[in-house]
Amino acid sequence: MNHKSFVFFDCECANTFEGVGKICSLGYVICDDELNVIESEDVVMNPECEFDWYLFSGKGDCQLAYSKDYFRIKPNWEAYHKDIKKLLTTGNRFIAGFAVGNDVGFVNSACERYQKDYIQFRAFDVEKLLNKAYGQKKKLKEWAEFMGVNLVKFQSHKSVDDAMMTMLCLKSYCMKTGKSAEQVLTENKDMYVSNEQILQQAEERAYRKEMTEKIKRLYNKKSPKPSFKTVVGEYFEIDGKILKDVDFAFELVKQIYDNGGIVCERINGKGSVIFEELPNKEVVSKIQKRNLKIITLDELQEKLK
Repeated sequence: MNHKSFVFFDCECANTFEGVGKICSLGYVICDDELNVIESEDVVMNPECEFDWYLFSGKGDCQLAYSKDYFRIKPNWEAYHKDIKKLLTTGNRFIAGFAVGNDVGFVNSACERYQKDYIQFRAFDVEKLLNKAYGQKKKLKEWAEFMGVNLVKFQSHKSVDDAMMTMLCLKSYCMKTGKSAEQVLTENKDMYVSNEQILQQAEERAYRKEMTEKIKRLYNKKSPKPSFKTVVGEYFEIDGKILKDVDFAFELVKQIYDNGGIVCERINGKGSVIFEELPNKEVVSKIQKRNLKIITLDELQEKLK
């Protein structure tokens, strides 16, 4: 029989400012195909950045396992890159984590920060499995308790402990269902996350942010020389559903601007709120209480022609 090994991993970050996680520890647990532990380690590293004040504030449940000084004396990501790549890409091995899309994204960000090639791998999300199986959402420690894991010796947000709790949650699930870990991971292929997917999502977020900023730059602006004058001096607010399509929303705002209209994030005074279609009575009532009118996209397009 072709036995496979399993790697459970978790990352902690010094901060995630500007949407970029700076890894300060990567913990992993390597198991055999029956989820017996072969090796485990907490790879602690210098994030070479400031730490989010919250992580050492004593507030909340997100506290790092080591002191700032301990992180500072360790090598940075670059020193560990080769070994971490080997850990995550060795053949005949399953990779898994809890809410693992975040961790995959952190690994991608570390590679970018230190100008290293992306590590091509995919990982199974144990959180998605448990959420779906039991129809509820919980934090890792809560799931571990729910699945009967003895939590006495584990510390939340210590990477290797979080990786171990993730493994024990899956092991408990396998025991409850009578399935092997390989069977569970093979039957739930939609619960994998690849580094390519995370990169694409990051690109999409960056694009949405860029387009949203372009839209906001036109807020409260009136064209000094409008190409047309079909809505000159009229004020408009755009419903959130329309703003979700940033490309369409930008073209709409630009068209209103070019026709002499003024788009605001929120109107204070007279004006119209743009909806895809006529909203329900409750929404209509709220708009009317603000002394605003409702205009649908079709009605607006007629005015803009």
